[in-house]
Amino acid sequence: MLKEMPSHAVLRDAELVTEPSLSVIIPNHNYAAYVGSAIRSALDIRWPKVEVIVVDDGSTDNSLEVINEFADEVTVISQPNAGQMPSCVNGFHKSSGDVVIFLDSDDVLHPDVMTEIASVWSKAASKYQFQMRVIDAEGQPKGNVLPQYFSCPASEDIRRWMTTTGAYPTPPGSGNAYPRWFVERGFGFKSDFVDRAPDSYLLAAAPACGDIVTITKPLADYRVHGLNHGAFLQLDDTRFAREINLTRRRYKFFAEIASTENLPVAPDALSRNIIFLCLRTASFKLRPDLHPIVQDSSLRIAVDALRAVTSPQGFSRSQRISLLGWILCVLVSPRYSRRALVGLRYVPAQRPKWLRALLGLFRVIR
Repeated sequence: MLKEMPSHAVLRDAELVTEPSLSVIIPNHNYAAYVGSAIRSALDIRWPKVEVIVVDDGSTDNSLEVINEFADEVTVISQPNAGQMPSCVNGFHKSSGDVVIFLDSDDVLHPDVMTEIASVWSKAASKYQFQMRVIDAEGQPKGNVLPQYFSCPASEDIRRWMTTTGAYPTPPGSGNAYPRWFVERGFGFKSDFVDRAPDSYLLAAAPACGDIVTITKPLADYRVHGLNHGAFLQLDDTRFAREINLTRRRYKFFAEIASTENLPVAPDALSRNIIFLCLRTASFKLRPDLHPIVQDSSLRIAVDALRAVTSPQGFSRSQRISLLGWILCVLVSPRYSRRALVGLRYVPAQRPKWLRALLGLFRVIR
């Protein structure tokens, strides 16, 4: 339900912009321990027009009990388990805001998030992205934020990086806000790309459809705990082939949308994507039987990695060189040490502090 307060307007570049309303959509499945904090953070946003929609996706814990404690302040949708993407689509169809944030039910928003977005408001924007403070399961800060930009990327840089390498630095899903028109387009675009996460579609499509506005301050908290993707405790050899296939389909989706905007893209962009090359290296060396790239070889990967070092994509040159070093080490390493080397990059618990600092600098759409 919409929270109304006295209205005012945002002055941007001498143009008076009517104050946008905000919809926060929270999909939830079995996160009873965290969903209450997510809802409270959305309700505490200091902005005149905010609606909060919570979609419980067939939870079997006491999530609905927690959610219903806010029933007088939010719109509650309870549905049979269908997955995160259908939950977000259902919540979006019930929403009315000019700006939409899909808030993971284990994350929280900061009170000034919409004020900061309004201060950089642009009719040309397809996405506003902001940094996220990393917290633990109890909500205590872990001392880092993501992404950590070595410089604030301009929208034209992001568009060039995406069209030439298929990568750009972006926060996770909760660290992004979208104009309503863009979500309608992203969710309605006809494609054979299928993924369970709504941010796969929106993060990939945004550079093709408008400007990416980057806010270099933490406006949300990203919670790392034992149940989410950010908390891998052991190496899954089969994961890399799946991630490679997903990345290729995601870039194909971006290229399809870019073609409708007459935006040229490089067909071999992923061969210059340093993050994709890390996945490709791990897949080829750990599970060559599952590796989805036909006739791949250590030599081909090394050549592509050397080319990727010279291709800007949101990393500094020193960061790209560091990742190149990791790729080359894995490629030439003996069989007995490969898993340990791959684990240094993909299993946080195995990383020394210096490597955690390096690899935590960017989360890149790949």
